[in-house]
Amino acid sequence: MEEVTRKLKKMLDLSPDEIYHVFCLALCVSCIDGKMTEKEGELLTRLGFGLGLTPQDIEALTDNARQAIKETSISDVIAFSLARLKTQLTHEQLGAVKQILRHVAAVDREILESEKALLELVQEIWED
Repeated sequence: MEEVTRKLKKMLDLSPDEIYHVFCLALCVSCIDGKMTEKEGELLTRLGFGLGLTPQDIEALTDNARQAIKETSISDVIAFSLARLKTQLTHEQLGAVKQILRHVAAVDREILESEKALLELVQEIWED
């Protein structure tokens, strides 16, 4: 796990704010269908560790993202994170984040329509 963490952190080279938005988008992908499966939860935890987060950081980011969704909407949170990352990340970093989001959507071996629609939105907004 330590080697994966180093590789992911080095490849993405994200600021704490960018990590929050990547994690927030991954959380949205995993719960956009109204539920989060055990596999999705495990993958989010592994992603958090891969981004260099502690268990406490992961819990705090999850709470913050869920609170933001509750106060606004999942669509608003997704739109804000997509726009924020688009202005801050390089083309290569955006490509890596797209791969992460596709992996989160596919963890259950079935990409649901709501997840597919979100991935298409990501592709459209972060178009090459």
